Amino acid sequence: MIRVELGEEVRRRGKWRWRCWQWPLEGVSRQPLLDACREIKRMGGDPQHRVGLCRAGRLEPDLTCTVGWGASKTVDEEGPWFKKFQPGPAERAKQKKEAKQ
Repeated sequence: MIRVELGEEVRRRGKWRWRCWQWPLEGVSRQPLLDACREIKRMGGDPQHRVGLCRAGRLEPDLTCTVGWGASKTVDEEGPWFKKFQPGPAERAKQKKEAKQ
């Protein structure tokens, strides 16, 4: 299982620092597990591999999913459910830049 470690909340704004030691990844996000899955998939990670979100000092993850499932979902801000991920303008620009390289 790929371990994504949840860090501290950033300025009490509902965003959390996260880090994945198995892949050279870290970030700040409102949905750290799903964002980590998207980054892992973008770097060529196996979509069937399990990913777990763990709080500091805990061995067992609080949330788990596969890389593929997590990469394809986002949290719907209008209600407590998941919906299909749609890249925003900044994400589309980043994908175009990576495609050119």
